[in-house]
Amino acid sequence: MSRSHGTPKAVVSADPSANRAQLVQQPSGAIQLYFPNAQGVGRLTSTDDGVSWTGPIQTQSHTIGPVESAAVLPDGTPLFSQDGTGFVNVFRGLNGEAVKNVFTRCCGSHESLAVDSTGLAQIAFFSNADPNWATVFEPLGADLAPGTAVALKPVAEHEAPLVADRSGNAFLEWAPGYPTATGVSVVLFRGGSPAGDGVSVFRGAFGDNEHLALSVDPQERVWTLWTHDGSLFAARSRSHAMHFGATVHVTLPETANALSALGLAGTPGTVDVVVNTGSSLVQQALQPGLSVRVFKKVKKVGTKKVVTWWAQALDDGFGVPGVTFSAAGSRVHGNASGIAKLTGAGFKRGSAKAAAPGYVSAAFRVP
Repeated sequence: MSRSHGTPKAVVSADPSANRAQLVQQPSGAIQLYFPNAQGVGRLTSTDDGVSWTGPIQTQSHTIGPVESAAVLPDGTPLFSQDGTGFVNVFRGLNGEAVKNVFTRCCGSHESLAVDSTGLAQIAFFSNADPNWATVFEPLGADLAPGTAVALKPVAEHEAPLVADRSGNAFLEWAPGYPTATGVSVVLFRGGSPAGDGVSVFRGAFGDNEHLALSVDPQERVWTLWTHDGSLFAARSRSHAMHFGATVHVTLPETANALSALGLAGTPGTVDVVVNTGSSLVQQALQPGLSVRVFKKVKKVGTKKVVTWWAQALDDGFGVPGVTFSAAGSRVHGNASGIAKLTGAGFKRGSAKAAAPGYVSAAFRVP
């Protein structure tokens, strides 16, 4: 366990079934850690923000295998899930006192649980039960019984990250394309149904060893992340995933086996990413990216048309204050909407750059 980027320490030792574990925080502030062990799933509890842990307590799950996902209902009741041949089991209760198999076909995997602000529990997972395979979304009833499923296909085998915000929205990230994925998309759900066809955030060959992650920060900005060709990519939405801002990326020092992400509050805000390499956890903070809109204004002066060029720095379509546009020997500051006049400021045709505090800078061209 690593707390606040500190040195990791072992909280469970000599576990013969060590594998994927899940952390959730209840409204009381208590943190629950669900992890697989030789008897099924165990639970550790921290009531001091992860400084110390009590337990383990054995839960009612006696299925040996990874804990793929976990979430918390509005009343503080935890949910956690496991999968296997012929089942995707969702457990409800501090120790999984109730359980429901929400997918009896063979097979579902890589599931994610999320609970929206109305209290609706939802699950998404990869399924190879169909000829062309699918990413499956299911709303869950109060008794965890699955409602009408939505199958997104065709799809190659990848994770199905699912998160929810405080405005009744849920977001699902998936990698469409079969037999090889051809991109990454995010779909918005409301009330257990898709609200549109989704938004493509990446187009291109997406290999079997690439990974996905999704997060909603406290200001309801949606971060989508993925790995590709040894790099970590991210894009952020300030529009409830109706569209996304510029993509940013960093090179990874090692091959990723899995991703976890947590969007952080602030202006402009960041996302904290943990990359599991199989032998270590690599932490990486990413800033949102800028995009630049260059446009012209034409004004008639007498018999002549006078053209002026302008630029605006954008974050998912929203103007960015505090931006500086620069080129060789020229520099101008944008207004509160991120707009600046380039004509008359010494900018010549060619390459230029936009930079603002807290953002990854963006290159653009002056016509």
